Amino acid sequence: MSGRVDAIVVGAGFAGVAAATSLAERGARVLVLETRQRPGGRAYSWTDPATGEVRDNGQHVLGAFYDETMRLLQRLGTTEALEADPSLTLRFWERGRGGFELHCPRLPSPFHWLAAAGSCTRLSPVARASALGLHNRARALLAENGSAAPRTVDQWLAEAPGYEDLAALLRPIALAVLNEDPREGSAALFARVLDRLLSSRASASGLALPRRGLGDLLEGFERYVEERGGSVRYRATVLGIRTEAGAVTGVSLHGGAAEEAPAVILSVPHERVGWMLKPDIAEPYRAISAAPWSPIVSTVHTFDRPVLPARFVGLLGTPTQWAFDRGAVAGGGFQIGTLRSAAFDDIERSPDDLAKETERDLLEAFPEARGARVLARRVYKERRATVRSLPEIQPSRPGPETAVRGLLLAGDWTDTGLPPTIEGAVLSGHRAADLVR
Repeated sequence: MSGRVDAIVVGAGFAGVAAATSLAERGARVLVLETRQRPGGRAYSWTDPATGEVRDNGQHVLGAFYDETMRLLQRLGTTEALEADPSLTLRFWERGRGGFELHCPRLPSPFHWLAAAGSCTRLSPVARASALGLHNRARALLAENGSAAPRTVDQWLAEAPGYEDLAALLRPIALAVLNEDPREGSAALFARVLDRLLSSRASASGLALPRRGLGDLLEGFERYVEERGGSVRYRATVLGIRTEAGAVTGVSLHGGAAEEAPAVILSVPHERVGWMLKPDIAEPYRAISAAPWSPIVSTVHTFDRPVLPARFVGLLGTPTQWAFDRGAVAGGGFQIGTLRSAAFDDIERSPDDLAKETERDLLEAFPEARGARVLARRVYKERRATVRSLPEIQPSRPGPETAVRGLLLAGDWTDTGLPPTIEGAVLSGHRAADLVR
């Protein structure tokens, strides 16, 4: 890229893509530097050269209420690559109890949630009454703003009448959105998600999956930046941030090259921030740089016929936590994706053991699977899926601004008020871009 550069974005994950395209939309000349050879960061897809099948690096689920993500997809023109349910409908299967459903009808907020909670057969009368006040309780927790002692999700849920039944419904949701066991995960982060979900109109309350692969969501990202005078360079590894007189001046790259710009958005995993900054600048980020990761294990099973009763099904009482209908695939077969969040006990297990255990769970939960034949199976392990969503980690999550003029931070690990999700990553990228002058 020749000529003036207004801003450098380091990293082309969802946060970096959001920041770069937001800046480009405003007319800034942006240089994006990414050490890998594709965008997406820890959420990406690729094409299997043997089969031509598009594969994700794991099972990623988004929400139709992800406003910042939808804003990014609209900018790129890729909203059609995401298939969202018309409203929130979750089917559950519970070992020893069978199935039940949470369905939000097409009613104005908050009536869609009131109808869903009031009609959920898994909830006792006391738990239903408690669920009706869930949104107010979530907002009250957020209003505390650190004035009370931090609580875990389970501690917060235990404060409500009908706790056990209500927890049966909400714990699997909390586990998925936080990637954290509710006994350890931050109640404040979960309350933020509940607030956004329950504030959304019914038509934007559903869950969403990419129609083919995650990569399609970011299709055209490079073209968008380049058509507005910018550039995207892959296999470009930034080793450090250059500063002078308290202001950022650019970046140093592997191989000795350097790039200059008056603004830099550092959009890299949290563990890299500490060593990319000079020691005096990095000091406020020591704690977050050392924060542990939470892993995710997911599988994709291809059956010779459809086996799920709904697009999304939560499994309670089994090692497998969620099952997703990924639809038919070329060459025949129907794919089922499964998810295990906070998979600390599973990350070291053999893929074969995990696949067989998942199949047993699917056969137990879904009668249609018992007569079906498994055509293929794959297991994906993401050891570094998300930074942990523990209450004690939240105070160390930084905002976008740093002590260095022109240097900004973005990533799902920064202080977005949300768990480390794609939505949080995109929100952080947009916030950082807004601060570039």
